[in-house]
Amino acid sequence: MTASGAIRLRFLGTGASGGTPGRGRSRRRESSLLVEGPANVLVDVTRDFTAQAAGIERIDLVLITHAHRDASGGLGRLDRWLTTRDDDPVPVLAHPGTIGVLAGRYPGLRRCRLLPTEPGAPRRRRGWSLEPLEVPHARDRTGPTCAWRLRAGDRRLVYASDVARITPQLERFARGAAVLVADGATYGRTIFTHLRIDRDLPALCRFDVGDILLTQIGRSAPPHGQLEHVVSRLCARARPAHDGLVVTL
Repeated sequence: MTASGAIRLRFLGTGASGGTPGRGRSRRRESSLLVEGPANVLVDVTRDFTAQAAGIERIDLVLITHAHRDASGGLGRLDRWLTTRDDDPVPVLAHPGTIGVLAGRYPGLRRCRLLPTEPGAPRRRRGWSLEPLEVPHARDRTGPTCAWRLRAGDRRLVYASDVARITPQLERFARGAAVLVADGATYGRTIFTHLRIDRDLPALCRFDVGDILLTQIGRSAPPHGQLEHVVSRLCARARPAHDGLVVTL
């Protein structure tokens, strides 16, 4: 837990699959978030995990949004990183369909314990209430995609990094969150698996949430400084996240 008892968000990566090339804050690794609170929760384990783990002292829980490699391709690296721990294996929570894929892909996990978690059935772990919501993303054999809601006391966060379209279910799920981390994959370009900043951010801005932080930012976005200006004009409560950004709730 953080020294002050606050919840702190550390963006380990904010880019699209394969990362987003650029300089400074425009250079992004695959999207992942570390939430430091009652226990440290890692959301998605990317193929960049080895680099992203620099400076991380502890991971107590892991949430996986979906089985695509940019969200789960670092699970073997995480398992090896955890070998220095002396306590119990770390729970890895995901939709049952995702767990099935991961169990087949990583049969030799020793320090990660895969736990299927049904939407609508929050799990309580280490001071957190953790609940997935299935959201539209890709249609393939790797199973469903989920947004996650994390709650500690009266503070809540929703992480929805891979979303094809905004749904009433997602709006209800996010209601009252202090922060919504949302898909900001494209700008000026439409792809069927992700949201488009210039088209969809105004609708997200109508959600009953506090701040909106965009992640999963791809190659069609302008440089970070320009993107900040564009996003603030579309929604005063929103901004693009960048690798290394720290936000305290």
